[in-house]
Amino acid sequence: MATARRAHLAVETVHSRRLRPLSLAIAVVTAALAAVVGPVSAGHAEPQLTISQAQARIDALNTQAEKITEAYNAARDRLTTLKRQQGVAARQLHQELRRLGAIRSTISATADATYRTGGFGQYVLGMADDPQSFLDQTALLDALSRTQAQQFASAAATGHAVKVAQATYKAQAAQVRDTLSRISSDRQHIEALLSQARHVLDSLQAAARARLAAAQAAEAAHQTALRSSYTGPASGQAAVAIRFAYAQLGKPYQYGAAGPSSYDCSGLTMAAWGAAGVGLPHNAAMQQSMVHAVSASDAQPGDLVFFGSPAYHVGLYIGGGRMIAAPHTGDVVKIEAVYSGVSGYGRP
Repeated sequence: MATARRAHLAVETVHSRRLRPLSLAIAVVTAALAAVVGPVSAGHAEPQLTISQAQARIDALNTQAEKITEAYNAARDRLTTLKRQQGVAARQLHQELRRLGAIRSTISATADATYRTGGFGQYVLGMADDPQSFLDQTALLDALSRTQAQQFASAAATGHAVKVAQATYKAQAAQVRDTLSRISSDRQHIEALLSQARHVLDSLQAAARARLAAAQAAEAAHQTALRSSYTGPASGQAAVAIRFAYAQLGKPYQYGAAGPSSYDCSGLTMAAWGAAGVGLPHNAAMQQSMVHAVSASDAQPGDLVFFGSPAYHVGLYIGGGRMIAAPHTGDVVKIEAVYSGVSGYGRP
């Protein structure tokens, strides 16, 4: 019992800590898995896992991978925004550079004309043959002088605008690079955890793997058969979202996916409500921050069900204590009971 308790605590640690470095995540998961099996003495092979033991290990790994997946999704959405902002900054920089070039060309042309005519002062002295002409030409020179001053002031202001635009663009480019690096790191973490899950599965005897694969195939077929079965009370946009989700039943989970052939949890809810004309981000925590919170007793079909704080999993409530969700790698979009760990309900 003490060993089992240690295993439970270790797995709970995996579930509760979010976005730690991969080495720590693997260490925690490894500790949990070792506690389940127990210490292995020298010279003895590790006991053969049962299907339930293997599934418990895989579920722990999948839960950790799903938490990182939601951070991965958030980083991808952020990258899209940053690239759009970077494009705006690039266009602004280009416009300011063109404006500065045009002003410099005008100043250069004015200076060239002044040089070729021998200067405005000489022009006045040579051409002013009566007091009125002198006054007229003096006024002209004053106007030209003001024009030059304005040109230089405009050049200085535009030069400052160019520097600001360059700094903005460089900052946006740096954020894009940092976000790309984070996405790459998150993807590597996810793949490493899923690789461990595949290793656990491979450790099963061939007959056990075949039974598990058959059960998964049967579940996928069962869910697929339910695609046209919704006859519930939802109406309006909620009904559109639910019918869309029903039409995805049986499709495989794929981290980072939002259809049409596969989904992760927030990708499914985003696509479902997107079909109803409501835009949601591809991240469970961000979705929860955008929707109107409702109590469990007031939840209606079409509402979103969130798990964890900040939310790392989300499903689409369909009533009767059930939801449609894309659970994790190796599973499919499915109807399942709303289980423990709900952090809230939300209405788009």
